[in-house]
Amino acid sequence: MLSHLRMEGKYYEFSENEPNSYFTRVVFHLNNGHKVCYDDSRCFGILKISYENTYKDEPEIKKLGPEPFNIENVNYLVDKNRLSNQPIKSVITDQTLIAGIGNIYADEILFDCKINPLSPARLINKKDWERIVDSAKKILKIAIKEGGSTIKSYHPGNNVDGKFQNSLKAYGKEGENCPICGTPFKFTKINGRGTTYCPNCQEKQGRPIKIALIGKVASGKTTVLETFAKYDVEIVSCDNIISDLYNNEEIAFHIGKIFDLNFDKIVDKTLLRNYLKNNPKEIKRLQNFIFPKVIEEVKKIFRKSKKKLIVVEAPLLYEAKMEQMFDEIIAIDVNEDIQLKRLMERNPETAKFLKQLSDKNNLFEKNKKRANIIIYNNDSLDELITSTKKIINKFLDRQD
Repeated sequence: MLSHLRMEGKYYEFSENEPNSYFTRVVFHLNNGHKVCYDDSRCFGILKISYENTYKDEPEIKKLGPEPFNIENVNYLVDKNRLSNQPIKSVITDQTLIAGIGNIYADEILFDCKINPLSPARLINKKDWERIVDSAKKILKIAIKEGGSTIKSYHPGNNVDGKFQNSLKAYGKEGENCPICGTPFKFTKINGRGTTYCPNCQEKQGRPIKIALIGKVASGKTTVLETFAKYDVEIVSCDNIISDLYNNEEIAFHIGKIFDLNFDKIVDKTLLRNYLKNNPKEIKRLQNFIFPKVIEEVKKIFRKSKKKLIVVEAPLLYEAKMEQMFDEIIAIDVNEDIQLKRLMERNPETAKFLKQLSDKNNLFEKNKKRANIIIYNNDSLDELITSTKKIINKFLDRQD
């Protein structure tokens, strides 16, 4: 009998006079007065009868790759993925390539190896593959000894809990600080599977590196962006994208309809701004309409770009929930006194209003620690440019 538990399958042993488990699908009656119940709430599991001399030829068995414990030479892994652009996380959870690595253990293995789960498999060299296999052996051996991981609703047996979840270093740690470098863990989805990693310890290999640039009003974002622009880099401004959308007749019609405003083919920004100033609760409605369209435009640029780096000025990164789209986030911070001084130099009449608006609506202060790099722009323009160039060269070095 071949049995695959899949997501929720498990076996419970009871005495014959005890009731079956709640999601019992099959009962095996034993000759010692006990019974074994196959329990599967979601019915994803597989039970199949085969023959002792041919069961290894069954498709469910035959298609499986070797388990990590049986891999001595990684050359087949290098050769099979030489041209693959699939993220390495997807590749190591492909049971036809390597059997036995699930979502939890993939995060733990890649964190242990310091390999970014988004890195294309074609860039994983022989030494990297050897580290992956060695880590898999080490981590799975510990997990087996601890009885697996009891996560959410899953338990490996009746009144039995695994203990390996107490040893997890990356999986499920989104927002917590990496125990090695202190950088907050990032969460993303790779082929629908939740994935947690440290963006500092696990630097992404391959191009493009997608960078979000955020910062306070008058923090120096424009200077940083102009410095990036002097290199062979794709520069994107979410503000420009929004302006282009406002100049779209169809978009203008929909926004006018939402707020009962009359626009002539394009959005009248002054009219819209005054309306939102008098009706601040309506800002959320505008964001709910416009943010998905901005995100789609940014994704189009990602798909088309041939550059090594893509830098997106995204002042509303967190409001739009765009942070998972990027490999790196650079935050430009500035002392409040200096910020106000710069705003006054630009326009004394609007300085205090812009600062108040920025403080009220921007989630920068709350989220800046989630950035991979924070630049404190409290000194000269030359120092800001020098700091930015060092960061750019670091990114470009990763592409060589």
